[in-house]
Amino acid sequence: MMSADAGANAGAGAASGSGSDSGAGSGPAPASGPEPGSGLEPGAGPDSADSADAAVAAAERWFVRNGVPHFAEEHYYVAGLPAFLRPFAAAIQLAQLTMMLGFWTVRRVFAEIREVGHLAVRALPLLALFGMVIFFTRDFWLISAALTSGWLWVTSAFFIMLIQAFLIARLPEEFVTLPSACTPERIRASCVATPLASLAETETELATDPALGLGQRRNMFMYLVLTQTIQISLLSWTVFFFYVVFGAIAIRPEVLKDWFGHVPPDAHLWGIRVPGVSSELLHVAVLLAGLSALYFAITALTDAVYRREFFDRTLAELDKAIHMRCAYLTARSKCGKSLPR
Repeated sequence: MMSADAGANAGAGAASGSGSDSGAGSGPAPASGPEPGSGLEPGAGPDSADSADAAVAAAERWFVRNGVPHFAEEHYYVAGLPAFLRPFAAAIQLAQLTMMLGFWTVRRVFAEIREVGHLAVRALPLLALFGMVIFFTRDFWLISAALTSGWLWVTSAFFIMLIQAFLIARLPEEFVTLPSACTPERIRASCVATPLASLAETETELATDPALGLGQRRNMFMYLVLTQTIQISLLSWTVFFFYVVFGAIAIRPEVLKDWFGHVPPDAHLWGIRVPGVSSELLHVAVLLAGLSALYFAITALTDAVYRREFFDRTLAELDKAIHMRCAYLTARSKCGKSLPR
């Protein structure tokens, strides 16, 4: 009996061991892929998705700070509004975008002010040759002096409208010089020292189509218009102050007496007398600044030398943003966010 029981127990143990070995020999169960709808690519872990999300968020902030908020696919919708404000959500969103644009414009103005020395050194010689001949003519002084303050403002507004009309008509032609498709090498070079630098270096398959839609093209157009307007405005103010100072030194009271029959009195700005500067000189400087601004706006886009100095830098900034957008779209695809159609 005992031997029979032992044999039975041994048989049961062998069967148990055989089943265990069979289970172990089958190997570990294959790792399951990402769940449907999880947004992860096969082989991508949660850490990869988190880093891609962080890169997307940082890139969108970069686009906003650099004046191209529409390069970000996440629209700035307003959430959590009270019921009575929801009908005005579109207006509030527009106000947000306007504020972003305003902050960028202020930052751009200060950035261009830091470059105003370079701007003056490059542009003033040309504009001085253009304006000096007019500056020393009696007829131009008489025409300028005959303008009242109101008509002087109207003349200045006329110059502004001419400049804007030229920019609006001419700048869309510049889009053909911007890339419609990008290469991985250019994308990586453009992303250096940006929030997308790490992703661009490590990613083997970068999106090469920036998928520029109507919103992005409008954004680029406004970027070009505002950048050129800021440059032209700073240059016109530089020209204005140049002629005010130069006129106060070079045009002596004896010359003014010969031209006008009397020595014009000093001008008053906000109740403060400005010694040596007459109202006639201010009027002349305003008109010359307007003419110089119009001349510079045309020359900077049509003359090859001045275009390289003043306009190609702006196109290079947009070119960088377009290549960054390719890396940004790659990051969005890695974290499962929809891409533009």
